[in-house]
Amino acid sequence: MTKVSIIVPVYNVSKYLRKCLDSLVDQTLKDIEIIAVNDGSTDDSLSILKEYEKKYSGILKCYTKKNGGLSDARNYGLKYAKGKYVAFVDSDDYVKKDMFLKMYNYAVKNNLDVTVADTIIKDESSEYVLKSNLNYSSDVLKNYVIAYPMACIRLINRNILKDFSFKKGIFYEDLEAMPSFVLKTKKIGFIDYAGYFYVQRSGSIMKQKDFNSKLLDIFDVLDINKKRLYDKYPLEIEYLYITHLLRSATLRFLDYKNSSVYLEKIRKIMKSEFPNFRKNLYFKKSSFKLKMVCNLAYGGHYNILKLIKRIFDK
Repeated sequence: MTKVSIIVPVYNVSKYLRKCLDSLVDQTLKDIEIIAVNDGSTDDSLSILKEYEKKYSGILKCYTKKNGGLSDARNYGLKYAKGKYVAFVDSDDYVKKDMFLKMYNYAVKNNLDVTVADTIIKDESSEYVLKSNLNYSSDVLKNYVIAYPMACIRLINRNILKDFSFKKGIFYEDLEAMPSFVLKTKKIGFIDYAGYFYVQRSGSIMKQKDFNSKLLDIFDVLDINKKRLYDKYPLEIEYLYITHLLRSATLRFLDYKNSSVYLEKIRKIMKSEFPNFRKNLYFKKSSFKLKMVCNLAYGGHYNILKLIKRIFDK
C-alpha cells in the first residue's frame, strides 16, 4: 500500500531541483510515491527529472504537460496519486528526511484527515520556525481556519480530495483552498514539528520590485472564503481579513508606486465590512507588531508604516 503520494510541480527550477528531489527520495518513510509534474519547463528541469526517474524508478514518476501554473500542475498530479495521504512540495523548497514519517504516523495515530505541521522560513542568511497553530481558540477547527494556509505543510487524506481541485490562474491559491477543508472533515489536527524548508527567493512574486497585478487576487480570494465560511466562522474570517489584507497586503503594496488606490481599497473594505475588528478575539491575542501595523493601516498612516517597515526589514 502506498502510504503517501508527494506531488511536486516543476517549472524552470533546475538550479534548486536536485536539492528538492534529494530530500524526497531520501525519506525515512517507505511506501511513498513521488509524482513530479513538469509544467512545460524550458530550462534543464525535465532532463533532471528524467535522470531521477531512471535512478529512482521504484518511487519517482515524471509527467510532462503544457504550462498551466502551479494549481494546474498540482491538479494534474492528483489524478495519478494512489497514496492513502497526499502531500505537496514546491520544487524550489526541500524537506527534512523524517518529515513524512512523522506526519504519517501522527495522522494515523490520531485518525486525522488533515495534519498540519510548522514551517521553516529560510532565506540566504537566516531561518526561523513559523508556527501554524496560533492556539488562539480551544476549538481546533477555528484554529485551523486562521492557521498559516500553506498547502505544502499539510498531509491530506486522499478521500477528501476526490472532488477537490486548486483554483487555476490565481495567486494565493493556498489561502483560497486550505481553510475550506473544515467543510469537508472535522478530523483536523496540528503536529508540533517543522520539517519543511520554505525558501525565500529574491525573484518570487512577493519580492519583485515592480508591481504584479496577480497580487490583487487577494481581494477575490478573501471574498471566496467569506462566502464559504462566514456563516460558521465569522470571527475567523474577520481575522483572515485582518492578517492577510489589512496587515500583509498593505505592507506589500507600500513598496509599489501608484498603489494608493489599492491601499485605500483595503481601508474601504475594512471600514465597511469589519469596522469593529479591534474587538476580534484573535486580534486581541495577536502580537504588538501586528496590532501596530493594522492600526496604522486602518488610519491611513502609510508614511509611518513605510518607515517602520524599513526598520523591520533591516
